[in-house]
Amino acid sequence: MSFPLLSLPCLVLEEIIKTLNPMEIIFLVQTSQGARHRVLRYTKSHVIELLIADSYVGILCKDQDTFRVKTFTPFSQFNSSWTLQTIIPIQNDSDVSTQKARAFKKVLKILEKTFRIKKVSFETKDDSSFSAVHVLEYCVSKNMKIGRVNWPTFSKNNEMAKRILMASKDASYLNIGGDSPSSMRFDHFHLFRMDFLRIEDAWWLTVENIVDLRNCKRILLGCVRDKLNINKILLEYMKNPGELQEIQMFCFDHITPEEMVKNLKIVRSEKSNVIQKYWFNANNEIPFSAMVLDMETVVIKRET
Repeated sequence: MSFPLLSLPCLVLEEIIKTLNPMEIIFLVQTSQGARHRVLRYTKSHVIELLIADSYVGILCKDQDTFRVKTFTPFSQFNSSWTLQTIIPIQNDSDVSTQKARAFKKVLKILEKTFRIKKVSFETKDDSSFSAVHVLEYCVSKNMKIGRVNWPTFSKNNEMAKRILMASKDASYLNIGGDSPSSMRFDHFHLFRMDFLRIEDAWWLTVENIVDLRNCKRILLGCVRDKLNINKILLEYMKNPGELQEIQMFCFDHITPEEMVKNLKIVRSEKSNVIQKYWFNANNEIPFSAMVLDMETVVIKRET
């Protein structure tokens, strides 16, 4: 298959390709090997977002839903000469999730060659964790920059949950919603360097885990475990605050401000509307503040 467009002079072709949307470019690069070489010479790097659901992967480019690749077809036979299809057939066997992940990776390889992807963000739907983590791990293995990662429902499987966290460690934004596995444990939070981290169900995080999050800038932890030693966390942060800008922790236990700031060198304190706020300096003279809202939410904040 050939197109008159591809026989145009280089400068003219470059200007035309600038006006094409991602789907049109993908169509062109699949017409022939020669077309791919000519077109890819003029394509730019892109930031893309993947919306991974149980039956499709949505690919967003420039904040627009470019197209969706379905992973389900009611037909028993599916034949196509196109590398990238709008429907990818999945056989009904016991390894459906692995097949879906393989299909998604195939799509990603084409996008990687076409757009020279510079950053990938992930949005997952319920029950798609297994497929999604395979794709995320693939992106990490290809040294793609990971942007926003949103897991609205955390995996109930311990090993899968650990894989999700490990694969997401280089994301700039990580949101984990839903209930956590009943015996969850993860000891690699010292590798996290995020601009924002939210864990909705954080009951399983230990004092050491929370201290290890010091290189994340903004942290929001819901439902932390009972009897968590907030004072010890605060003392460790003051020894080495890392990149921490602010952390909020919701505790079921009632926390008293006096217990929280015990053994800290208070610079000043202030009480307003029954909320006691304290200011103090970390070892490197960086000012921090701490307060307890409604006796349940601890807020520790860098004041620079």
